[in-house]
Amino acid sequence: MRLAVPLLLTIALAGCDLGDSATEEPAAKISSLEQAAIDAGVIPDVRKVTLSGAFERKSDLGTDSFCAVGNDENGYQVGMIAVFGPDSKCEGMGEAERDGENVRITLNSGEKCSFTARFDGVELNLPGAMPKSCASYCSPRAGFNGVSFYLIGEGDAVARSTSGRDFDNLCPAP
Repeated sequence: MRLAVPLLLTIALAGCDLGDSATEEPAAKISSLEQAAIDAGVIPDVRKVTLSGAFERKSDLGTDSFCAVGNDENGYQVGMIAVFGPDSKCEGMGEAERDGENVRITLNSGEKCSFTARFDGVELNLPGAMPKSCASYCSPRAGFNGVSFYLIGEGDAVARSTSGRDFDNLCPAP
């Protein structure tokens, strides 16, 4: 009996990956479960959502904000602030390009800082590990690491109303 359990487990796991990697579906293809959720209006279709808009996340320490003006074809002008109390924050402006759920953000209002965030149509998540150059946008003991923002309003007009501390408008009109 002792040998039967590991043997059965080995046999069961051996059949887990029978697919041929050459015939796998493309990454842009979504699962039937995800499609059903989109059809029911439970989740947005990230293929049809734009990044343009205002995003926020509120906490006891303050309000983190992100804004994007533009479109997927020509790119976006972005700005963001992460607040860690009255005197501690990260804040910067730059540009972004979106490819599905991946958003390549480059802050360039100071030292160049580039990273890839994830956008699911509702929430924008910054990576937990950020390049060292991103620290130049932050006060001591603050960082953009792992910060996330929720979409609160769509479109360029809403995005242009996003304010920061060092910048009156994080996404100014051209």
